[in-house]
Amino acid sequence: MKRITILILCLISVAILYAGTCTLDYFKATSNGEAVNIEWKTTLENGVQRFEVERMTTNGYTVINTQKALNKPGTYKYTDSDIFTKETQLQSVTTATYRLKICYSPATPEQPAYSEPITVTRNMSSIKRTLGMLKEMFK
Repeated sequence: MKRITILILCLISVAILYAGTCTLDYFKATSNGEAVNIEWKTTLENGVQRFEVERMTTNGYTVINTQKALNKPGTYKYTDSDIFTKETQLQSVTTATYRLKICYSPATPEQPAYSEPITVTRNMSSIKRTLGMLKEMFK
């Protein structure tokens, strides 16, 4: 009986050890007018393989950055410098929506988890806005 109890406790411990869990303390984004700074902090990472930052596009969410998980509490940062550039043809974009995909190790039975989407508004100085309007007028 004692051996069975010990065996059951060992199996439960192994199952808990390989179960994937992640607790986000926060997930936020701020704009400086030129780019969007994205930051998130975890208080628990167990079995997490990577994080994927996704941006909403006309075709749904697209992965714009991947970061390897620390598997310990930590802070992550990414700067989306492509959001307002001419090359991406998003100059007229005034808001952007992001979400974080939490991808677990293949050894865990967990499916990917997603943060709540966050929306950031482009924060542009009034001088840049006025110059942009003048350029558009004289095209």
